[in-house]
This record gives sequence, C-alpha cells and structure tokens, in this order.
Amino acid sequence: TGTHTVVTDDTLWDLAQQYFSDPFQWRTIWNANRAVVEDPNWIYPDEVLTIPGAPVERPAADRPAADAPAQEPISPIQPAAQQRQESQRQMVQGVPEELVPFGLRQARPVTDDDRTVFYERESRVEGGVMAAAQREYVPVSADLVFSAPWMVRLSEEPAASGQVTGFARESDKHTTIRSYDRIRISMDAPARVGAHLQLFRIERTVEGVGQVVVPTGVATVEALGDGEVIATVTKEYHFMEVGNHVRPLPDFTPRAGVYAEEVSGGAEAMIMAFAGDHVLTDIGHVAFLDLGRADGLSIGDEFVLYGRVLTTDQEGTLQVVGLTDTMASARVVGMADNVFRQGSVVRLSKKMR
Repeated sequence: TGTHTVVTDDTLWDLAQQYFSDPFQWRTIWNANRAVVEDPNWIYPDEVLTIPGAPVERPAADRPAADAPAQEPISPIQPAAQQRQESQRQMVQGVPEELVPFGLRQARPVTDDDRTVFYERESRVEGGVMAAAQREYVPVSADLVFSAPWMVRLSEEPAASGQVTGFARESDKHTTIRSYDRIRISMDAPARVGAHLQLFRIERTVEGVGQVVVPTGVATVEALGDGEVIATVTKEYHFMEVGNHVRPLPDFTPRAGVYAEEVSGGAEAMIMAFAGDHVLTDIGHVAFLDLGRADGLSIGDEFVLYGRVLTTDQEGTLQVVGLTDTMASARVVGMADNVFRQGSVVRLSKKMR
C-alpha cells in the first residue's frame, strides 16, 4: 500500500485512472480513505490518501522535475472486482412471445392483453379533447427507454443479433432510412413475425472508459427469409442507415401510477461519461453511471448531486432510463447550474418499488 498527496484539481476519478488504469476503481481509493474523505466529490490539496496496492510515494525532493522526461506508467492493478466486471457481458433480453406489430395490419384478432405500449385507447378522447387529468402519470415512457443510449466497456462489443443490409423495395433509392421504410436485416438466429427490433450504432469512444451506443430506431418484422428478415421501421430516433446493428427491443413496460420512493443511505455512483460530446450539460442529456442491473438498479430510480456546503441541498437530479448489467443511462431531469461533470459522484435518493 502506498500513498498519494493530493494536489489542486485531483479527483478520485483521476487517481483511479493513474494508479489502476481504470477510473471505475475509484471506490477502491474512497473505501480506503473514508476517515479522510467524507464526500467523494471533494478532496483537498495536501491530504494524504492511501492507495491500496500502489508503490510508496516518493518524497517531493526525489520526484523528477516538471520538465523531466515522462516515466513509465505504473503497472495496472487488476482487483477482483474489475475482473468480475470485465467477465460480465451485456445480456440481450428475449422478446416476449405475444408481442403484436404496431402500425401494421394485424394477422389475428387482438385482445387487450396483446396491446403494445404504443397503443392509445380511443376512450381517452372525449369531444375531441384528450382527458389528460384521467390518465395516470408514467414516470418513464417506453420511448425514453427504447431511445436511451448506453455504454459498453472498451474490452467489449455491443451484443447484436443482426445488421441492416439494405432496402426491401428496389424502388427505394434514398441513402438514409426513414420511418415506414421496409428494410432487409441479415440475422443468423431465427426471428418471429411481429417481433420488435432495436436499430443502433456505435457513436463514439470515450478514452479510457468505453464506447457510446446510440439507438437509431425500432423496426417490426414482417416476413422471414433465408438468413434474413424483412422489417418495417416504426420508430425513428436518430439518423438510420445501412450497416446499423439490430438487437431485440429491451423488455420494458411502462408502469403508470408507480413512483420512485425516497430511500436513505442510497448507493453512490460516479458519472463515467456523457452520451454526447457537449461542452455544457443540460436538461435531457444522458450520463452513464458505473452501477447497473447487477447492482439492483431499476428503470425510474433517481440519483441526486448534493451541494458542497449543505449536504441536504440537491444541486442536480438524474433519472435512470436505461440499464446494462454493469452501467446505467441516467437522464438529467433537474439541475441548479452546470453541476454534472465526468467524475462527479451522485447518490441514489429514490427507488422504484
């Protein structure tokens, strides 16, 4: 075990990257310094932190000058927790057996149990005016979940069951795919007519963290072929094109009238990256947290960022809209200022029941 003397602008994120070559290991440093670091968002110059497994820090007099040649990086440490995370792979959820196509002619009579999350009852319209007051509030809509970007570690690839190879109609000559276009999708695994598929692409790479995956749309299988399917695009979220990957649509059903309830002593999570490369964070932007489904998180859970002076002051709120086994996609739903940054630590404040 070694030590590190904090200097201006140090963060637990940076120290985990420096000593472990993995910012996801920030908790290793925090847990070893609970007596010194009360809030993981705030460490101060001249504090001496214990670094488990790191070489003993040399005295300042023995350190190379600022203009000296860079030394070889410290050998990365591979704690058991990191090996466990790297061995986990994103699970692809199966498509429910009784999903029916939306926006297409039904192949058989449809009952209320067969309706998809996109179905609107005509009885909700009274005299041409939507009776909004009679509708139960849905904390997280299906579109928020199905369009939420997610992140995979650098050592992983997003699980895909097929790829868009082109248009089904020879008359379609445009270069981009739009809503209601019929497309061909190569798939090795058997599909089912009426199954919903999520189209996605790898958007960018966040250095040292992972790859950002962005859903581009939803397509519904119309016909089966030899090693391919014909599907109609029913939802358009981002720019779609030939080459997009596909996977089964995440298994999610909105829960109307069910709200996240306050919890005490909630788990802490670090913001590892953002879906976009924006300079300033705004309402609606998506951040990636280093906790996921395996840590007990659910769609609709809320995290807060507390103030520096009063720990009861909430400076920002995030709502979970997407999950993998090891990470969560959380949408910014409230903030006092531009408070969310890579490396910020947030705490679980409300939990879906």
